[in-house]
This record gives sequence, C-alpha cells and structure tokens, in this order.
Amino acid sequence: MNTKLKRLALSGVMAIGLVSSTAALAHPRWVLPSHFTVSKEGGDWLTFDVTASHGTFVFDKPAGSDRAFVIMPDGRSERPNFVVKGKRRSMFDFYFEEEGTHKVAINNEPTYYTQYKVGRRDTVKWLKANKVERDALLTEGSRDIVTQLSYTRAESYVTVGKPTQKALEVEGRLLEMKPLTHPSDIVEGEPVIFQFFYNGTPQKGVTAEITREGTLYRNHQQQIDVTSDKDGKISFTPDVAGRYLMKANYKGELNNHLLADKASVNVHLTFEAQLN
Repeated sequence: MNTKLKRLALSGVMAIGLVSSTAALAHPRWVLPSHFTVSKEGGDWLTFDVTASHGTFVFDKPAGSDRAFVIMPDGRSERPNFVVKGKRRSMFDFYFEEEGTHKVAINNEPTYYTQYKVGRRDTVKWLKANKVERDALLTEGSRDIVTQLSYTRAESYVTVGKPTQKALEVEGRLLEMKPLTHPSDIVEGEPVIFQFFYNGTPQKGVTAEITREGTLYRNHQQQIDVTSDKDGKISFTPDVAGRYLMKANYKGELNNHLLADKASVNVHLTFEAQLN
C-alpha cells in the first residue's frame, strides 16, 4: 500500500474512532456520592456512582472510576476502594474517617481533536490528534485546520465533622472551580458563590448550567444559567433542597500553544443544598 493510501486508511480509522470518542464526551460525566456529610463517630463507608449522561443523575454510559482519587483534608491524595465497572455506570467505595472536607474527583487527561475540510464540497472531517501529530495524518488538500484541547473535571465534596479549606484549593491547571461558599454551607434559599480559574487565573465567561435532581418527574428542567464575571465568580440561589449537578464550560482561543489552537474545558460538580 502506498503512502497516500496508508494515510487515507489511517484517517478513516481515526475518524471512526473519533465518532465513538466524541459521542462519549458529548455525555456529561459526573460522580455522585451516597452522602455529602459524615457524622458517624469513627467514620463511615460511602459509595459513589459514576456515569456519563445528559440526564441529571440518570445512568447512561459506563464512565470508568479507575482514575478516581480523594483529596484528603491535609491535601494528600488517596485512591478509592472496591472499584467496579458495570454496563451503564461504575462504582467505588471509600472509607471517610479523617475530620474535614475531602474532594472526590475523576479528572481526565487532556485530549486533542483536529477538524479540517477536504474536497470540493468542503466535507468536514476529524482526527484524534494534536498539532504536532496532525501533519502526519492529514490528507492531501486539507484546509481550515483547527485543533481543540478538551478536558473535563468531575468532582464532588464530602465533609467529615467540621468543614475545612485545604481540599478546596486550585492546582493552577486548565479550568477549575473554587467554592467560595463552602459545600457544607449550601442551604436552600441562600445565595451561593463559586469562582472559576483557568490556569490559575480568574476566568471571565465561564458558562454554567445548574440543575436539581428529579428532572424525570417534572415538566421543566428548572435549570439555572449563569456566566462568570470579570473575577471568575458566579452567584446563584438553590430554591429547593436536594442534590444538584453543575455543568460548567469555557471555550477560548489558545495563543502560542504547542498542541492546540483552542480549548473547550469543563467542570462537572455534584453538590447538595440542605434544608433551611
């Protein structure tokens, strides 16, 4: 097979693979704890469901838990226990006994997708490749070439006893959210403030959708839509107690980036609003 045919075949394989990859990525991924607080003396086991789904807390795609970790109240990282992957969700357990606030997270590695056009009809095609890799894979005559960095954090917080702050700190990498209102202090009918950062700097223009559980049993999503201000902050008020999913996204151009031309990065946070 000559070089051109090899490239065409590889491009086709990559495009097919990308269809399944982007389909999975199109489903927001989230992690849902059985409880958000532990008050039992000596600690307790909590179990976590992980899935990728357009529905709020509806199980759909079997997102893996193998990359899950828990940031402990002193800042160190621990891995979960008893990870199981099923057909429509995965699960893991963790024993919470250290006093303070823990961050539970499943953060993907950045992935790169290149879009380009070919042919007289400007057919749009895709490759799973960054800027360094794409030249060896692009077909002859490719044009309007753009590479995007994609990244998602799926997170939640669990507090044992007295709330603490260490696990709430940002690491300064891609899109992150810092709860200025402590997750343990979120109460129905009271304002909540979160702050977004991109590479450690407060980020304006992050869009967030916040939805309470139970969408299958009401006619309207009752979704809260907010956008971060110049300081990266959003403010909203959960009117009803319950479990909530926040899907936050930021899209922007990347200047002088070695691997991508633009970014689409996400934070998917699960939290609860307590009864007032």
